[in-house]
Amino acid sequence: MGVETGFVGSVVLPALALTTLVLLVAWSAVPRGTRSQARLALGVVLAAGAGLLAGAVLFGALYAGRVPDAAGWLAAAPFRVSFYFLGRSAMAALLWAPILALWWLVAAQAVERRRGEDRMRAGRGVRSRPPPPPDGSR
Repeated sequence: MGVETGFVGSVVLPALALTTLVLLVAWSAVPRGTRSQARLALGVVLAAGAGLLAGAVLFGALYAGRVPDAAGWLAAAPFRVSFYFLGRSAMAALLWAPILALWWLVAAQAVERRRGEDRMRAGRGVRSRPPPPPDGSR
């Protein structure tokens, strides 16, 4: 039999590892100072895909450590077993996906702030209301 890891080893550490991986991939996939929301979205999609695949591999490895004939099951039905572990990974995404979404929101606000600063420097800033008349009356 495999080594008993308990709640911390089978739930908490994989969740922390996947969350860290997803945020590192997102952070490294988006160039610093980008002004493109599309580039930001691509980085988030890449991070989510990496998180799902890494989660499937991680849960497969944890399962293989506990079940003696796990390799035989994978060889007998590779697609079925792969989709099973992708499903487990999708359930783990319920933990890291909201954190990734929050990171995306903060990064998107930073992109829009940089774009607004660029418009202001170029003299194309948007005013919320017209300036007051020079004599001060309205």
